[in-house]
Amino acid sequence: MQGDREHGEIDEDLANALYAADPVAFIAHACSIALLGASCLPDARPGQPVFWCMIFYGIANCFAICLWHWRQRDPLRFDARRWIRLHALRNVLLHAAPGIAICFAFRSESAALVAAQAVLLVTLAALAFVSNGLNLLNLSGAVLTLLLPVTVMSLTWPDHGRFELGVVLAVFVAAVHVFGSQYRGLFRGIVEARLHQERQAETIAIQKSVIEEASRAKTRFFAAASHDLRQPLHAIGLLAQALSESGASAQERDEAAQHIIANVEALNQLFNQVLDLARIESGVTQVIPQHFRLSELLARIDRQFRPAAAEKGLALRIAPTRCVAFTDPVLLERVIGNLVSNAVRYTERGSIWIGVRHGCDPERCHVEVRDSGIGIESHEHALVFEDFYQAPLPQHGARQGHGLGLATVRRLTRLLGGEPTLRSEPGRGTTIRVPVRFGDASLITSSLCAPPSAGGCIEGRRILCVDDDPANLDALGALLTRWGCIVRGCRDELAAVRAISDGFVPDALLCDYQIDRHETGAEVLQAVREALRRRGHGKPVSVVITGDMASPGLAALAAEGLPILHKPVTPTRLRRTLDMLLQPHGQDEAA
Repeated sequence: MQGDREHGEIDEDLANALYAADPVAFIAHACSIALLGASCLPDARPGQPVFWCMIFYGIANCFAICLWHWRQRDPLRFDARRWIRLHALRNVLLHAAPGIAICFAFRSESAALVAAQAVLLVTLAALAFVSNGLNLLNLSGAVLTLLLPVTVMSLTWPDHGRFELGVVLAVFVAAVHVFGSQYRGLFRGIVEARLHQERQAETIAIQKSVIEEASRAKTRFFAAASHDLRQPLHAIGLLAQALSESGASAQERDEAAQHIIANVEALNQLFNQVLDLARIESGVTQVIPQHFRLSELLARIDRQFRPAAAEKGLALRIAPTRCVAFTDPVLLERVIGNLVSNAVRYTERGSIWIGVRHGCDPERCHVEVRDSGIGIESHEHALVFEDFYQAPLPQHGARQGHGLGLATVRRLTRLLGGEPTLRSEPGRGTTIRVPVRFGDASLITSSLCAPPSAGGCIEGRRILCVDDDPANLDALGALLTRWGCIVRGCRDELAAVRAISDGFVPDALLCDYQIDRHETGAEVLQAVREALRRRGHGKPVSVVITGDMASPGLAALAAEGLPILHKPVTPTRLRRTLDMLLQPHGQDEAA
């Protein structure tokens, strides 16, 4: 397709160049008609062949002028290739008369007349080379029509030195075609370079437009997000001050604390949306699949969003299911949570339904979120999954959300190996389905509804924690100790290696990525593994905990399959990750 377009543009440039040179050729041929007429017609009578030859020459020149004028007036009548062929036909007709006229000069005994006409033909051939050399068909139609008759006659009529003239003309014809070939190659190279530059300019213009639109979208987002950040921060500041007032009653303190929690949740939701996109774009978000009951995940969604739905008078209905899924429950919960959050936000009355659909696919089911909200226009269906895009809602005065929810849904769903599908009509609600792989109930290792301290496989395990922040190290050690783990905290690589030298053989290694300015978690992992190898121990399971999302080293670790958890990490997420990594060997192989 690209090649056809390039050939078409080259032909268009070629046709323009051929017809652009015609006005000069008209004048040259008019002068040629006059010269030939002056040399041939005085001895000819009307009706003789030389007379009709001159008449034909004049008509051919008029035809050439008409063809040029036709193209000027109606260039779209034919495509470029057709115009080029018409120009070649014009060349044959226009140059036939002077090419044949020399036959009449050969009948005379005047060598001067033959030489004069030969010079005229060579001059016309040189002009034809300049104006038609860009195309082989046009060049051959002009030069061969002009010089082939005189060349043949000179070679077959060798009297008076005409054989030498024929040889010179034959060499001249060959040289014209050789130089014409080089001329065409140069022209084609120039046109291709120009087309390449034009395509690059178009690509740059498109990329610039995309970048500018992304910049405008991000500017709009940050303007809205700054407002959404300031509102809860302002409220938290006022509520915190109210808590510190000595005259506040216990009930007022409880209410202030609840409001603070609600505002913190609002901030956390915004941060999570931004962090989700940043993590996915950086390529370090990992899928940690496990077998679990979808009913437990939907129960968590129910507890999270039922109060918000009830506050708006909406019925939140969750269909019971016995389906077992095999995917990352944390990422799937984030997907469904975004869908339900959108449903609650854009539904004013009616209900929200969440359920599991079983289709014909023996490997997958679909989690479906359906609402009775305002709906989405059909031409907006693809756009609503773009970053920062929000469908226009004239009936809603205030801006709602940040345009990140469905963008996050699509990215996370693709990360989980599927594609979300949307069905919606204005005024008739929206339905979004997310595909989920079936799991095996016999391979379920823990319940999603169980508290982090219950069940699991980490009690009594040795955990080596490496973090250069004392507060983070103390908090992590306290949490793991409550879970029944034996914990050793270290501030850097040297302390971690020293702990192994002291006989502490960890079952798991939890390591921050940015240890200090001169050390990363990758170096700590390598040092710890090497220290254990020298003492005859195997590799411990390892988890990187970090707030960094842009380091190339993180993407490399993720590509190796090393679990990476991004701060803030909830205890539930940490516990499930450790349970999965430390589960019994047989179950691990089965999973």
